[in-house]
Amino acid sequence: MNDQKQILEQYLKAKFSDKTALSITRLDKLADGWESDNHLLTVEYGDFPRTREDWVWRIYSGAGSQAKAAREFHSMERLLGAGYPVPHVFLLETEHSPVERPFIIMEFIPGEVLWDLLGKAPADRQGKLIDQFCQLFVQLHALDWKQFDDSLPGDKPFFFIDRWLDEARGALQNFPEVDASPFLEWVAARRDLFACARPSPVHQDFHPGNILISANGSAKVIDWTNFAVTDPRFDIAWTLVLAHAYGWPQMHAQILQGYQRHAGKLVEQIEVFEAIACARRLFDLTVSLTHGAQHMGMNAQATEAMRVNMEAHRRVYRLFVERTGLQSDIFKNLFGEPYL
Repeated sequence: MNDQKQILEQYLKAKFSDKTALSITRLDKLADGWESDNHLLTVEYGDFPRTREDWVWRIYSGAGSQAKAAREFHSMERLLGAGYPVPHVFLLETEHSPVERPFIIMEFIPGEVLWDLLGKAPADRQGKLIDQFCQLFVQLHALDWKQFDDSLPGDKPFFFIDRWLDEARGALQNFPEVDASPFLEWVAARRDLFACARPSPVHQDFHPGNILISANGSAKVIDWTNFAVTDPRFDIAWTLVLAHAYGWPQMHAQILQGYQRHAGKLVEQIEVFEAIACARRLFDLTVSLTHGAQHMGMNAQATEAMRVNMEAHRRVYRLFVERTGLQSDIFKNLFGEPYL
């Protein structure tokens, strides 16, 4: 760690030349994500009294790590500019990393992860926290999508489902052992149900583990490697599927009801989007468990984390079967019969 600290300190001195006499006073490991290694980085700089700041050093792993680093950095810049609560980002490094992996430096947010708070809060407090979560979700989807990608058509309601089908077919060519053709045909046959009235900025992994709550109750949303502009129901469905898999039975309904209340409208045809979210989750799991998580742009530890949550994966498979009526031999082999 000392060698790494020295290398990083020299790098930061060159990058932040305006912060005179910069030094690293602490470099501690934080909990890793499935796509990154994270460190708490305390720096001091300037004349007496010296300025002290806590940063996060987020180092990316797996396939496409440079693109992920750049996507997260630029997305957070734009989100902050649009008034959305994310940490400040200070530096992006993709080409000349002193640790030979791309990384970003961003603001450290002291606080607790929302998942942890939900696990120990009394029922009335849980309800308020889930309501805050839903407000943040609706606030994201209400942002002007043209601030993030004005090249997308706003008047072609089937653009996003057609793009999803094209991307899914392309990705699956690399994994011929996963026969997804019945599901792709299922989606194509229901194309009319996927018409998008208004695209939105989306997180694509919006769950309580990616929300930090400060002592004053304010929230920040983290982990933007999958940021995009698309039909917001892709985002909502993914969150609902994760809640179904890892939460408790009522959380799925609480999130959907809270989202609709704050949005002031119903989320239409969410079941077909949940089918897509289930398929995405099962595909990620299948490839990671059979080929290694690095093939999905995650670090090696993600595979072991997946293996300890097999019951959650079985719940996703059961929901997939409920939503589509389709079963898969490869999913059965990994996750068992859906109704056992």
